[in-house]
Amino acid sequence: MIGMPIIKSIRDGDEKMPKLLLIVNPAAGKMRSKTALFTIVDTFCRGGYQVTTYITAARDEARRVAALWAPEHDLVVCCGGDGTLNEVMDALVGHKITVPLGYIPAGSTNDFASSLKLSLQPQKAALAIVNGKESAIDVGVFNRERRFAYIASFGVFTAASYSAPQAAKNMWGHFAYILEGLKELSTIQSYPVRVMTDERVFENDYLFGAVCNSTSVAGLVHLNQGVVDMSDGLFELILVRRPKSVADLSKILQSLNTGKFDGNDMFDFCKTSSVTFSSDSSMPWSLDGEYQAGCQNVTIENQHNALNFRH
Repeated sequence: MIGMPIIKSIRDGDEKMPKLLLIVNPAAGKMRSKTALFTIVDTFCRGGYQVTTYITAARDEARRVAALWAPEHDLVVCCGGDGTLNEVMDALVGHKITVPLGYIPAGSTNDFASSLKLSLQPQKAALAIVNGKESAIDVGVFNRERRFAYIASFGVFTAASYSAPQAAKNMWGHFAYILEGLKELSTIQSYPVRVMTDERVFENDYLFGAVCNSTSVAGLVHLNQGVVDMSDGLFELILVRRPKSVADLSKILQSLNTGKFDGNDMFDFCKTSSVTFSSDSSMPWSLDGEYQAGCQNVTIENQHNALNFRH
């Protein structure tokens, strides 16, 4: 059951001010300071908004709050990590709520924020939302059920994105993913997968696969800014083949470091608006760092310009 908001900020006589719903995940890596929350709320109030603030206490609470209260507001802002962003975005797009969304990144890796060059300083991020403009960005749809803001992935490091303890993420940031991933590399599990895109078909044993709309993935995989357009209706598909030698592993690490995948035979890379994965077994997936159960056939589609984003 969703409780009442804990903070409601409004100046006397200003009942006609635009209404802002602020959803905060206090467990996110950089939201441990109460001062940050006060600064954020104060910035929005000074920017002319009537602010209602909700502090989440459990997984999926941000999704439920956004679905229930967003239609009553003129702007929704979430503060937390990429998982919090995923929940709020999923509620807005899934329920066809057209209220614009702003994001104050306070997680341990903040891949989405990196792609849009959002400030990691709470006050600057809040000011950017107050003074910014709205733009439509693409959203991914996983098996017509769940949405993701910037990445759906399987394979090595995928489980690490949701299994690394929150305390480790808060302390070590993306290094926590590396530590967890190294445990997986000791067994180096790969998946035989057939991948069908708009124009091409790939089939191989893959160590890792990602359908993304971001320049950064867990702070580990980087794409050049010129490659990624979050509003072009296309995803970047990255498939990493299973290394069979030290030389193969070296090729993988080189491309991960440079963000260049064309011409490297350890990668299959293309842009596509939809993609289907077929395998003999179910693979666990991660959507924006949150666990998603897989199945033998997975279809991912680009919902073009589905989210109205304020920044």
